[in-house]
Amino acid sequence: MKLRVFCDFDGTIAQNDVGNLVFATFGDPDNWRRLVDLWQNGDLDGRDLWRKQCAVSKMTEQQLDDFAATQQVDPDFPAFVKFCELYNIPVYVVSDGMDAYISRILRFNGLNNLEIRANHLEIHQDGGLSVEFPYYQPGCCNCGNCKGYHVEKEKQPGETTVYIGDGHSDVCGLKAADITFAKGYLLDYCRENNYDCKTFDTFADVQKEIENMLEN
Repeated sequence: MKLRVFCDFDGTIAQNDVGNLVFATFGDPDNWRRLVDLWQNGDLDGRDLWRKQCAVSKMTEQQLDDFAATQQVDPDFPAFVKFCELYNIPVYVVSDGMDAYISRILRFNGLNNLEIRANHLEIHQDGGLSVEFPYYQPGCCNCGNCKGYHVEKEKQPGETTVYIGDGHSDVCGLKAADITFAKGYLLDYCRENNYDCKTFDTFADVQKEIENMLEN
C-alpha cells in the first residue's frame, strides 16, 4: 500500500492556531477576531482576510523568530515524521497560513526538511507586512491556499492520499483525499455532512492507525 500524507499546520502540527495568534499579537486583536468571523461565515475571501490582517500589523524578522521559538508542535509529530521516512511515505505541510512562521517553527523543532505549501509572507524593512498567494485556486472554499489542490496535484497512480486536519480551511483537503483524520471543526463538519473520517487527538493516534493499515 502506497501512501502520501498531507498535514494541516495550525492546530494540527502546531498546538496553537499560530496564524491567528501572530496577527492577534502583532496587529489589532479586535480586528483579527472580526475578520476571522467574517471569513468563517463565508463573507470574506481567504486572501482578503490575510491582506487586511497584514495592513494593520507590524513585526520584524527578529520578533517573528522570538515568537516562533515559543510555539510547540504536537509532541508526537517528530516521531510520526520519522515513521513516515522509514516507510517512504511523503509528508507535505499544507496550510492556509504563512510560510514565514511555519518554516521557523518547524526548524526550531528539528523538522526543516518537510515540504511546505503555504501562503508567502514578506516582512519589510519598516516592519510592514505583505502576503502573496502562489497556490490560490478560484472556485474552492474561499481559501488563499487550496489544500485540495495540493492533494490532487501531488497524488501518484496507485497511491492512497491521507489528509490530517482540524479546521475550516481543511474542508477542501477532506474532499480531495482518500482517507481523512479529523478533529475539532473538521470532525464536526464530517459528521454534519456525512463524510467518512477517522478521529484523532495526537499524531500518535494517526501513526497507530496507519501502522494497522500497512499491516493489513
